[in-house]
Amino acid sequence: MRYLWWVVLLLHVNLLAETLVIEHFHANVFSKVDKRPVDVTLGMIFEGDEVKHLEYKVIDALNIVIGSYYAEDLVTSRGKELLKATLIAYAKKTHSLTIDSIYIKELTVKTNPSTQEIVDALKKEGVFSQQHSNAAPKQQQQQLPQLNLAPPLPKRSLLPEENAVNF
Repeated sequence: MRYLWWVVLLLHVNLLAETLVIEHFHANVFSKVDKRPVDVTLGMIFEGDEVKHLEYKVIDALNIVIGSYYAEDLVTSRGKELLKATLIAYAKKTHSLTIDSIYIKELTVKTNPSTQEIVDALKKEGVFSQQHSNAAPKQQQQQLPQLNLAPPLPKRSLLPEENAVNF
């Protein structure tokens, strides 16, 4: 009997819980290394009481909490778990919003390199090197086999024969 009572109670609690899915949430966070903003894209699933109706509060809490993290912390498993726990605590304290659990669907961190970093990387790869650019066409011309691109000749002559009837 006691087991049946717990099952009914758990089903009742689960039926009241709502699920909110937030996809493609964009935010800028700072990097520890070069102190520049880094673009972060998040996809999260929230479970809790009235999270669908109070979606604006969830997004506000997410905006505030994610801004307090560095990009390097978000890519570690410990950082992700800490983000979830901080988000749950902040939503409860500030907005009186009960979030039971948070699941991360996607978390992408994109760095925005400066123009000088791109030029340095291209120089490192040798794209701007004059020696390679002048030597490459000569090598390619020497290595390419001679191709005969002329169309094949017909096997019989296209001129009419003397005794044949032409239409």
